[in-house]
Formats: sequence, structure tokens, C-alpha cells
Amino acid sequence: MNAFDQLINLPGLPRLFDLAWRTFGVNPALVSMDGQRVVIFEQEARAQPFCRALNALPGGKSLCAMCDQSKFLEARRDGRALRYRCHAGLREFVIPVIRDGQTIALLQCGQVHDRAPSAAEWREARKSLVSSGIRAPVLRTLFQRNRVLTAARQDDLLELLALVAERLAHADERELRTAPGETQAALGRALTYIEAHLADRIRVPEIARTANLSTRSLMRLFRKEVGATVVDFILRRRIARARQLLREDGRTCAEIAFECGFGSVQHFNRIFRRFENASPTEWRAAKREPEHLRH
Repeated sequence: MNAFDQLINLPGLPRLFDLAWRTFGVNPALVSMDGQRVVIFEQEARAQPFCRALNALPGGKSLCAMCDQSKFLEARRDGRALRYRCHAGLREFVIPVIRDGQTIALLQCGQVHDRAPSAAEWREARKSLVSSGIRAPVLRTLFQRNRVLTAARQDDLLELLALVAERLAHADERELRTAPGETQAALGRALTYIEAHLADRIRVPEIARTANLSTRSLMRLFRKEVGATVVDFILRRRIARARQLLREDGRTCAEIAFECGFGSVQHFNRIFRRFENASPTEWRAAKREPEHLRH
């Protein structure tokens, strides 16, 4: 069984993808290295209406496939996550699954807007479609109704997908033979508890009790299923929440620190720099700087 076949037989894969759908409204695909094999769960029910209609038009599916292939090649070459606009102006994401330094598969999802699209953005998308021989007036309405995912939510999505990619990268055949069952349910209870208590002092034994596990079993479960320790995962989620709040006006770094469960501003600054290679103040200033000045 090759690496890709191992991944698509991972028992927990549908649940991981379902988590992305329920949380962010995007439906990931697992793509083979050559881009020829694609695994998507609930494809028809979860496709964005604009993309579903575009793929149903003559030439639409092949146009999207060509766009995808070019980005798959870039992700394989660079070995890093990509956030880009497709030929129709929608935001897409590709995340490589890397095992032992080699990319063995790709995660792809997206089909979203950064914000409610303007008339000018539709004109640009229409121009691109028409140049490829695609004309369909109904696409305009579907384009405007397409799902919006803000920059902060995109950051959270990419963090989740990075964890999924890490989980897939460390899956082995022994794990593939283990049915998820209660293990996945326990993990779900633990993750739900953490998200609900990010602002509080979270104790690992309390998470274990909520998940109906011993502390040792919980820690082993996180290393296996999430690819991180319980404490490291909590810190990741707190920093993700902090990034979201830093994008908003009206809150000081001290207020954000306590709202995200850090006991002091100093601790917040230290952990934030560890994950983002910048202080919260520096990160906030960089995000407010006009994009053309960042290069």
C-alpha cells in the first residue's frame, strides 16, 4: 500500500474533514502527488454553489483543474502552505503533507471570498472567465452569494489544516488498523472543552476527566491524533484567538492577554513571539500596514 492509499484509509480522515466543514464552511480535498487522485467527502452537498455551477459548464471543470495543477506544483516544489486566488478570483489554500522531508500528498480547500465581493471584483472574475470561453449570466449571482471567510478566520483555518497535515504525515499502518470509535469521541470532548475555556486557567487533569480518559491517555492521544502536546495545543489556540483580537480596534495587548488566558502580559509576549517571531504590538502594526508597503 503506497503512502496516499494509507492516508485515504485512515479511519479518522472523514471526521477531520467534517471538522473543517462544520467550523469554517470549507470542504477539504486530499490530493495525490500527481494531482490525479482526489478524495472529497460529501462533495455534492458541500460544494460552493458558484464552483458547482462553473464546473457544470462546458470547459469549466478543465479550467479549474489547470488552475489547481499549477498550484499543486508550486506547493510540492516549495513545501509550504499556499494562500492564493484562483482564476475566478476566489481564495484557495493548498497545504503539503510532508513525511520524512518528502511531500506525500496535498490538502486543498477554499472557494471563499475574503469579504463581500464588489462589482469591480466580479468584473475581473468575469473577464477571466470570458477570456477562457465561459459565459453564464447566472454565475454573477452565485459569485456574490459565495461564502466569505475573513483574514482572521483564514488564519485559523490554515492552523487547523496544518495540524491535520501533521496528523496525516505521522500516520502509520498500525494506526490505520485502529478504529476511531470512542477515541475520536474522547478527542472531540477534549477539544470542545479547550475551546470553551481558553480564557480560563486550563488544567490537563480536568480536560482528561471531561474526555473520560486518564491524564496519561489524554497526553498520548494528543501526541498521536493532533501531533502536539496538550499544553502546546492550548497555547496554539490561545495565540490564534489573540491574532483575531489583535486585528480588532479597541483592545489593548494587556486586555487581549487576559482574555486569551495568559496570566501576565510578559507571558503573553513571550509565547506570542515564540509562535509568530514578533511581539503582539509588532504583529498588529504589520497587519495594519498597507500591503504594498510590506515588500
